[in-house]
Amino acid sequence: MKRSIYIIILSLLLLVGCKSKVTNIKGPAKQTPTDIPELPYILEGDYTPDTGVMYKVLIGDDTCFVVVDSITNGQLYGYYYQLVEGSDCVERKEFTQDAHWKNKRSEALVYLYQDPEYHRTNDSLYRIPHSKIKIKRDIEYGQALGYWCSMPNTEDQSYLEILSDGITKSIVRTTQSLKMDIYQPDYDDIEQYKRPLIMLIHGGAFYVGDKRDSLISGLCRHFASMGYIAVSINYRLGFLPAKSEISRTGYMALQDAHAAMRYLVDHANKLGIDTNYIFVGGASAGGITALNLAFMRDKDRPKYVNNRQWRDLGIISSSGNSSHATFSIRAVANMWGAVTNLNMLKNSHTNIISFHGDADQVVPYDNGYPFNDMSIKLGKRMFDRMYGSLQIDKRARELGMRSELNTFPSEGHSLQRYPDGTWNQKNYLFIQDKTTKFFYKEIAGKTPAIENDRNDPRHYIINDDDASEVCWRVEGGFILKIEGNNIWVVWRDEAPKHKLYASGLNAKQFGFNDIINIDNDRKGDTDKN
Repeated sequence: MKRSIYIIILSLLLLVGCKSKVTNIKGPAKQTPTDIPELPYILEGDYTPDTGVMYKVLIGDDTCFVVVDSITNGQLYGYYYQLVEGSDCVERKEFTQDAHWKNKRSEALVYLYQDPEYHRTNDSLYRIPHSKIKIKRDIEYGQALGYWCSMPNTEDQSYLEILSDGITKSIVRTTQSLKMDIYQPDYDDIEQYKRPLIMLIHGGAFYVGDKRDSLISGLCRHFASMGYIAVSINYRLGFLPAKSEISRTGYMALQDAHAAMRYLVDHANKLGIDTNYIFVGGASAGGITALNLAFMRDKDRPKYVNNRQWRDLGIISSSGNSSHATFSIRAVANMWGAVTNLNMLKNSHTNIISFHGDADQVVPYDNGYPFNDMSIKLGKRMFDRMYGSLQIDKRARELGMRSELNTFPSEGHSLQRYPDGTWNQKNYLFIQDKTTKFFYKEIAGKTPAIENDRNDPRHYIINDDDASEVCWRVEGGFILKIEGNNIWVVWRDEAPKHKLYASGLNAKQFGFNDIINIDNDRKGDTDKN
């Protein structure tokens, strides 16, 4: 053992008196390196050090990293890196040294340098599809008086064709069975561990559509595969061609969505729902309904709901079923929807992510009347003024909400489809991925990240004191020290890449993985680590 230590120490003699001028990858070195003094200790006999091994060497206040590549004809050949005070970069220096000598030198501390074990934390839950799904179809959540609850397969029909098909159904209201489809991850313990809920609502101008709509069902499958309980609902559709009728139908859609949510909360234990994490989303009329569900209260009901000329539709929670369950919505995915009253956003601190084409003529991107593609005069006569995603985002930010607006320049309505009606996979995946990330932040809370200490270029920290089980990896450098969520690193000047990785758990015990690309001096895309 003693002989081995002497062998290792022998390699340190290569560093005697070495001086180098280091080039910092972030700029010139602040100071020249300090000399390594003569080190008196006694070596007797000839020793052969191991080759190809990296040693971390501490000599007083100085640190070096040393490798002996080969030994030929009594000569040591290798390279070393010497730390420079004030710099976070080390320069590689080659050396040749006589392998046989006897000198009196001081002691040095020698350690075998090995990178610590690193593993990425599994952070796929609620972020990456990882599970098969199972679907329960046509679950009745309530009953209510209306015209119809489903009119699928209308993508190839014109407005006039759709209206003519529905006019004969808009004569007498009958009791409608309100149904939902429930998408679940195919876990054996679905009832044991509670999952977040997302309820999605199809569009169709409150006249057409179905819960199996391709956009909505695709999103349900996606979220269920990540661990959510995902639900798609049908709701009452249809109206006579009058402004009051259209307004009342929109309100009935809200009542049905509210009844569906109450049903789900009542059955939360059976379905495995965590009622602390409830999300809603919808497209077009479904987006309008989702926003109303999150923000409208009884005091905000449209004027046509309770009027002497029409049957009183009652308060929001008075229809569909007898449940009195209450709920709070964490965030809304608004897909080209709108509201008629921006002031109702004050009713709930619910965060919003919006998607909207700025050339939408069906539902205004800014503000205006729906269906400008048909007739501006008709829009004013048949609909109330609406405030689209641009105005919603502006007001939400003013109210201190987390709001994200994704604008599609020069694009119109139904962003999941091209103007000719064919599927737009690029837009669909963009909406899916952005919504996934937005909702994940609501569930997981703060995501820890790596930050550099402004006062010490070698020092990096995790910016969350509650982060735990943190492990580190360095690419293109050396780790000087690790203390919990702190690491000190120097970078090799000749390395092609300089990256720092961290992985662990945040305060809610959700996994995180972060990376900093030192060369670009910016944070990398953690989803691609």
